[in-house]
Amino acid sequence: MEKLGRLSETEMEIMEVIWRIAGPVTVAQLLELLESKGWKTSTMSTLLKRLIEKGFLAKTMSGKTNYYGPVLTWQEYQKHEIKSFLDRLYKGKVKNFFAALVGQDELIADDIAELKQWFQREEGKKR
Repeated sequence: MEKLGRLSETEMEIMEVIWRIAGPVTVAQLLELLESKGWKTSTMSTLLKRLIEKGFLAKTMSGKTNYYGPVLTWQEYQKHEIKSFLDRLYKGKVKNFFAALVGQDELIADDIAELKQWFQREEGKKR
């Protein structure tokens, strides 16, 4: 996956709508779905242009209408963000993340027991 830009809160709202629709959308459709924001066409167009530049959207034309579709799925985005988070703060290691949680008393004994059970189930699935 190519290097993606970081999403602002507003860009994330737009992407969540696009991922939920799971297909190409027009500016008009997005303005209708995000009507409560009160955005103008020019604002939406600028935000969509940024999302294209950051690698999240692709634009196609049909007649005189622009359609915007996701370049990656919600699940692919989640995986990208998790990897980025771990790389930035925990040297890319999940164990370092868990160690930080345990060290800061963010995980209680019940949480740890639940995680152990989850890991055992997951390990059984891979055999």
